[in-house]
Amino acid sequence: MFFLFGFLFLGHNMASTTFYRILQFLLLGTFILGCFVTLFFWMYGKPSTSWLSGPVESTVSTDWVKNFFSTKSDKNVTTVLIWLWPFGQTYDPSLCSSLFNIHYIKSDGVVIHHCDISPDLSNLPPFKRPSFQKWIWMNFESRTHSSQLPGIENLFNLTLNYCQDADIEVPYGSIVAAEGEEGFVPPSKNKLICWIVSNWNQDHVRVKYYNELYKHIEVHAYGQAFGKYISDQDYFPTITKPRDSFIHVDDFSSPKELADYLLLLDKNEEMYLRYFEWRRHFKVKKAYFGAESDFTPKLVCTKNSICFCP
Repeated sequence: MFFLFGFLFLGHNMASTTFYRILQFLLLGTFILGCFVTLFFWMYGKPSTSWLSGPVESTVSTDWVKNFFSTKSDKNVTTVLIWLWPFGQTYDPSLCSSLFNIHYIKSDGVVIHHCDISPDLSNLPPFKRPSFQKWIWMNFESRTHSSQLPGIENLFNLTLNYCQDADIEVPYGSIVAAEGEEGFVPPSKNKLICWIVSNWNQDHVRVKYYNELYKHIEVHAYGQAFGKYISDQDYFPTITKPRDSFIHVDDFSSPKELADYLLLLDKNEEMYLRYFEWRRHFKVKKAYFGAESDFTPKLVCTKNSICFCP
């Protein structure tokens, strides 16, 4: 009995030894073959590594990014730096250089708003002006409300405002031809005259005219001067109209003559509707001041365009 078990155990041990030797041989052969294949491709093959340094896929093209951060070195881009944004609006000037790579020394133009210039000119650029750089006088206020600043007479090369005689005209809006005949019904009215004013000064010509006109006809006044604020959307449709749609005070010899005409117009429907005839063939294209030329407090930089930085 003992002999039988000993024989079986010995036979099993011998079989296991043979199996493990064969397995070791196969593993060793596989390892050697793998090393050989790896060595072959390493010596004769050149695998691509472009995925390591290739561009990240994006909806923004490489050319657009290049144009966005262009400076004077790109001759197809004009860089304009807004030095003083209108009416006290301020921005961190370091953003222009750190984020957009726009520097004063490399800017083709520098825009400065007239009403924000200090009386002593202390907030103008303190740096030497490059020979290629142009300074642009910008003014959102009317000329009669713009103070004289001694010392700026020979500083600027161009003017920018809503006037048609400006070097760069940026209107509040415009009249465009309608694609077809427009149907327009004048809105019902319950007031005759509306005046919107914020800057109030008894010495202003317009204030003196208002005081005289008010003696002959009721005028409903709005704006900061009267504590009655209205939004731009309320009065945008009433501005920038063709000649046959508005009444100019200069066409009358006195405020009383103007008042008499307005009272007549209020009672004559045919005469009144004549001022809306233009709406059949034209329409108002609304725009905030300067929006037509993308003149907004943000960077606008594309090929053959202008880069602005507040």
